[in-house]
This record gives sequence, C-alpha cells and structure tokens, in this order.
Amino acid sequence: MIVLPSLLRDLLDEVDETRAAHLALDFARHVLDIERAEIEEPVLEACLVHIAAAHEAIDLGEAHPRLFRAHERLLETGMRWEGHRYDAARGVEPTLQAARVGTEQLMSDAKGYGQVSLLPCFSVAREMQARAGRWYAQRAPDGADERLAARRARWEEARWQVLHILATEPGPDDKGR
Repeated sequence: MIVLPSLLRDLLDEVDETRAAHLALDFARHVLDIERAEIEEPVLEACLVHIAAAHEAIDLGEAHPRLFRAHERLLETGMRWEGHRYDAARGVEPTLQAARVGTEQLMSDAKGYGQVSLLPCFSVAREMQARAGRWYAQRAPDGADERLAARRARWEEARWQVLHILATEPGPDDKGR
C-alpha cells in the first residue's frame, strides 16, 4: 500500500523553497474550493486576492504594496470579535497559513524586522488534509461513521496534493538544465 504522507513528504523535500511556497498556496486554494459554499463572499474574495498577491510576491522575491493591502483586507474582512477573542471567518486561516510559507520572511524583510522561522509546506499540506477531513466529517449523512468520512477525505486530499505536485512539476527543459 502506498503511504501518501510519506510520498508527499518525499516530493516536497525535492522542491525548492519557491516552488514549495507556491504549492502551499495551491493547497489552500483547493481547500477554499471545497469550503466555497460556506465562505462568505467578501471573505472568499479577500482570500483569493491574498493568494494571488502572495503568488506574485513569491515570484518577485519581495513583498510589494499589493501584498500588504491584500493581507490587511483579509484581516479586516475575515476577523471578528467574538466575546473576548478574535475568531477568523471560514477561509481566513488556511489562506494565512499557506501564505506564511513564502511571504512571511518577505514581509518581515520589507518592514525591517529580523529572521522569522519558516513554516514548512508539508505542515500546510497536512493541515489542509485535516481541514478537508473535518469538513467532510461534519457533513456525513446521519448514521455514517464520521471518523471514516474524515479519514477518507484526508486521504483524498493527500492524493490530490500528490497529483497536483506531479501535474505541475516543470520538466527538465523548463528548469534551464
């Protein structure tokens, strides 16, 4: 039997930091697509704008004003005061978590701060699998085994991630070798 988490880790260990950053954003986008029907429209739009700005910043190698604006808009749109704490609307957390992989250091550099500890893409991949599992478990039909539904959804999300990496991996001629 293929152990998808091991295969996924092996694949992600082979990609460079830039590609890993883009993949993390792709993984979050896929979860947003799964949860789309339950994400409020202004929050969904803010998430998608943030992901696009993060992709652009990663390609440029610097945090540009559009990224900072998208980040602030996402926080303003998606964070709500609930009693004594802030809660993120659905979609905000996966977007912010995935963007951390490739933009956190860029944003820190732009603000003149020091080094930050980078979040590995594999951590984002696992969290997106867990989110997919929770989402499907909560929607399991009455009487269905929610744990089994969650397990199947996590496995399917891991399979999608592996296939996405393989489908988007540049060929040898695309890497300039």
